[in-house]
Amino acid sequence: MGNKKVLVWGAGGHGKVTVDALLASGEWDVVGILDEDEKKWGTEVLGVKVFSLKGGVAEAAKGLDCGRVAVAIGDNYARFEKFQQLRRAGLTPVNVVHPSAHVSRFVKMGEGVTILAGATVNPGTTIEDNVCVNTSASVDHDNYLERSCHIFPNATLTGGVRIQEFAYVGTGAVIAPNLTVEKYSYVGAGAVVLANVPLGTIVFGAPAKVRGEQKKRPGKEN
Repeated sequence: MGNKKVLVWGAGGHGKVTVDALLASGEWDVVGILDEDEKKWGTEVLGVKVFSLKGGVAEAAKGLDCGRVAVAIGDNYARFEKFQQLRRAGLTPVNVVHPSAHVSRFVKMGEGVTILAGATVNPGTTIEDNVCVNTSASVDHDNYLERSCHIFPNATLTGGVRIQEFAYVGTGAVIAPNLTVEKYSYVGAGAVVLANVPLGTIVFGAPAKVRGEQKKRPGKEN
């Protein structure tokens, strides 16, 4: 039996590492990459051709005879929008797990989850739909990652941490045990978080302090 066919949505840097993870797994045949940028159409990423999205994702998937799609967009809000488009089109969002990642068999995982090279996700953790755990991030026991959040490379979540919807945890940030990063918030690179992060705030520093407001919101949340 041949490998399962999949499309990747996004031909940027995040698309490149997603294609690499799928190919490295040995389980997937990446039949194409979809992107809105006309300049990228007909080019290749890691030997995989980039195709037009001119007629929409459903039409593109039909033309390539593939019903599975991995969304490869780093921005939480854009990734959420595309995830919703897949569902409306009746397509299947694919979980991407690089073979070098360690994911405990006691992790609960939704759809459209991406876990990249060198990441660790320990037992008792729940990962909702459309979450990205990026390169070498460490997610320890009993964490809860709500939909469409993003844990950046080398970030560390200690035990019992909750990251709410659309929140970001920046590169190299550390979240102390049993804390919550509330919805829409942004934890800056290298931050050391020793207290709960309030809704819609930007925090950074060691220890992290509120430095501003994160005003970006998804167009439609349902």
